[in-house]
Amino acid sequence: MTAQFSDTVFYSGEAYSLAGVNGSGLFDPETQGLKPIGTCSACWRGYLCEYEVVENRLLLQRLQISIDKEAKALFGVAPEESEDEIRIFGADYKGLSRRVAYSGGLLIAKDFIHELYVHMGFHPAWKYEEVHELVFEKGRLVFQKDCSDRMHELRDALSKRRREPEHPGSREEIEKWIKSTFSLDYR
Repeated sequence: MTAQFSDTVFYSGEAYSLAGVNGSGLFDPETQGLKPIGTCSACWRGYLCEYEVVENRLLLQRLQISIDKEAKALFGVAPEESEDEIRIFGADYKGLSRRVAYSGGLLIAKDFIHELYVHMGFHPAWKYEEVHELVFEKGRLVFQKDCSDRMHELRDALSKRRREPEHPGSREEIEKWIKSTFSLDYR
């Protein structure tokens, strides 16, 4: 398994990794007739999104996607050939500026703590120095909270609970942990 690429959220002029989702309505390419295919172990879902908060509204600005057919225009924007060096994505939709009617919370994070890297799934918010929770109602930002101190406290608590087991756990425990690393859900 491989650590997964994160979607990006631009907020207050800064780029953040999307590290947690607690809601519904983020962009899903299948709702637009695009069926993504995973072509890289670092992006099993087959696509990446770039969102931006502009005037308290959540917008989809860019979509990079691998699909098994010729890419068509999306929201009136023609795809460009992907510029990534290893050709992970076939189509790159830039400048979409499409409002996203998301309702719920997003944890956005930056300044990843490299000592906490695990080569598996998405990195949770507590593995970053700076974390914000953004809460939206139908795509409109209604609340923002800096959670960086809380994440620091959580890291401290987790480090005190860690133990060095003689074995990694039961098969069931391992499968549960793997499944959790591929989820962005938070409470």
